[in-house]
Amino acid sequence: MKYREGRDTVLSMDVYKVIKEIDTQNVIEIIDPCMDDFLYIFDLQKNMMKISQSAVGRFLIPDRILNNASDEMLHAIYEEDRAMLAKHMRSITEGKEKNHNLHYRWLDKMGIPVWINSRGVVIDDENGRPGYLIGCLNETGKPQRADNVSGLLGGLEFCSYLHSQAKPITHGFLMHIGIDNFGAINGASGSLYGDYILKSVADCMTECLSGGQRLYHLVADHYVIADLESHTKEDAVQLRKRICDRIEDFIVAEKYETVFTVSVGVIDAETISEGYEECRKKFEFSLKQAKTRGKKGFYFFNQEDYESFLQKEKIVAALRNAIANEFEGFEVYYQPIVDCASRRIIGAEALMRFSMISEGEVERISPFEFIPLLEETSLIIPAGRYILSEAAKMCRKMQQYIPGFKMNINISYVQILQGKIADKIISAIQENELKPECICVEMTESGFMDMTPAFCEFREKLEENGIPFVIDDFGTGYSNLHCIRDMNPGCVKMDKDFTSKAMSNKRDYELFEKIIEMVHCIGIKICIEGIERGEWQLAMKRLKADYLQSGFLSLMVIDVILKRNAAFFHTGDWYRADIASADPARFSYRQYSYGGKRRQSQASRDSFPCRFHRHRQSPFLLWQDE
Repeated sequence: MKYREGRDTVLSMDVYKVIKEIDTQNVIEIIDPCMDDFLYIFDLQKNMMKISQSAVGRFLIPDRILNNASDEMLHAIYEEDRAMLAKHMRSITEGKEKNHNLHYRWLDKMGIPVWINSRGVVIDDENGRPGYLIGCLNETGKPQRADNVSGLLGGLEFCSYLHSQAKPITHGFLMHIGIDNFGAINGASGSLYGDYILKSVADCMTECLSGGQRLYHLVADHYVIADLESHTKEDAVQLRKRICDRIEDFIVAEKYETVFTVSVGVIDAETISEGYEECRKKFEFSLKQAKTRGKKGFYFFNQEDYESFLQKEKIVAALRNAIANEFEGFEVYYQPIVDCASRRIIGAEALMRFSMISEGEVERISPFEFIPLLEETSLIIPAGRYILSEAAKMCRKMQQYIPGFKMNINISYVQILQGKIADKIISAIQENELKPECICVEMTESGFMDMTPAFCEFREKLEENGIPFVIDDFGTGYSNLHCIRDMNPGCVKMDKDFTSKAMSNKRDYELFEKIIEMVHCIGIKICIEGIERGEWQLAMKRLKADYLQSGFLSLMVIDVILKRNAAFFHTGDWYRADIASADPARFSYRQYSYGGKRRQSQASRDSFPCRFHRHRQSPFLLWQDE
């Protein structure tokens, strides 16, 4: 034992002597190209660290030489792991630890935490004090250079191949291939059979390649073919056809034990010149687009599609930010609902609107654009709660002027499935001291056609609490009278496009009339959307419609709320009425210029959320033109 301890001391002194005599940076530069890991030498006494140049390109460190290592490294370490690392380094510098082996997170150039394993040994100086910490870092989740399942080289080798090109790439293509529903194969037959499919698909594709085409296995069921020699898109089309035909032959040979297809996205190889990150984004985008086309999808990268995708990503980011900042950018507009026979205002529909700040300017986003994105991302849940709260408050305010005023709110199936929206509606009613029948829930017919247990439970809860249910946009989907009867809504709303057709075509008008009659036959009332002209209103009265809804009818709202103020009507493009007090006889309005149109000021926006503007094709003052 004593002999071993003496031997270790001599060995340590020899290593220290070598390090002293050879410039440490030279040591790293000599060894670094031979390794995938990141080498480092930490001078513990001088607080100086030298690390592989490749680490500078990967992590948030300023240079390969850190003269104030303890502070400069701090910026590269994930915040939650800094205390743990600092404690361990104190033990090393105090001589309590001679070995370094720690899992923690560094930040990459994008600021994303990356798990690494840092290993090293402490070399003492001549006096037995800790002198150097020598070791390496490796990414624990780093992709392998080769895949033993498929027998192919991996993503790192694919990148190396692209970077090795001596001349700028001016032609060719990169083909991103993914097995459709591969998860179902693993789930049904097990991972061993899934590995067999991965290997078989790789073999099928290899058989289809020429000498100038290279195949790599990226992750899971994703492959990439690099062809830097072809000059036409037709070459990619023919290669994809050969691959699909060969895979079909394999499935037949396997006696249809499993049936699957592959989707293919293609980008120009020239995209590599735009940088790795941009190339990766377009590469992944192309396969996603191919998969949206269904099984066996095929897609060539298109810049316009990509810009549209980026715009959606931008809107989603803006929506997230708005919700995180107390719903800044969200507004609620109210479109009146009128009793057809009496021409009295009975309520309104709350409409969600959103504006985002883009390059210093306010950009108004269409509901047809942002609402589907809210649903896709589940952001509709917090946004829907906000709109519900605002609409319930406005309903209570409007009941000061119109007793019995009702508010219609739109509900998404996502809210039903994930957001416990029925409880939220009941709470909003109770908090604002409203009667249950004053909040009406609207859903488009596509939202409940499947009659899922979640929807049935939601519908039952509405009925139990006396909350009316309305089918919106009737006539645009697959609803029938049998379905409507089963739903037992208080009302159905005819889509405005259907209304417009009926008012311009005799045949559509007759169909429109029959639908109203049939809906009335099963004891359900009907609301007609899209009434934009006075004669249309009269026509709906003749057809015995129950309710009417559109921006055109907003004139009636003004008549009710601002009874004695005929002076309000004034020539201009944009208007805003503010209720200055509980007395509807008192009011004020403000106008301000924006982009050649007059809009409401921020002060006016905060006072009362009704919107009034003049439609370009109509002499009538509108509340909110949907």
